[in-house]
Amino acid sequence: MEALFLILICSTALILGNEFSIAAFIHPGLSGANHLSFLPAIQAFAKLFGKVMPFWMGGTLLVHLIVLWLTWHWPAPGSVWLLLATILWLAIILFSVLGPVPINDRVKGWDVNKLPADWEDQRRTWDRLNAIRVVIIFVAFLALLLSFKDLV
Repeated sequence: MEALFLILICSTALILGNEFSIAAFIHPGLSGANHLSFLPAIQAFAKLFGKVMPFWMGGTLLVHLIVLWLTWHWPAPGSVWLLLATILWLAIILFSVLGPVPINDRVKGWDVNKLPADWEDQRRTWDRLNAIRVVIIFVAFLALLLSFKDLV
């Protein structure tokens, strides 16, 4: 059980680190320069993460659910924290599918020579939505760590 919990913590931490680095370093760095010249790099990341993240995030949610089921002791504080982490993880996935993912899907298909008039606004909207997602992932990660402390 402890090994499964540690895998879950590592997976969640890696997603948090990935999303945080994009929000705090990669996109601000690219936006601070000539944003248009870096659009192909942004598109490459959007294509890569568009393939990887559904499995990574979905798998992380699945492991949350498995660990929750295996360690459930209501109303133990650890179970409450893990339930919160699991609910937040579900919210992260729904938020992603409804917010940043549709923008990413549009970005992947843009022709750099024929960009939509509001392309910069769409990029800024994506950055704001991703910042919100990073905060939710951080809270979910904290709840997961608190549950680990009490359940293992």
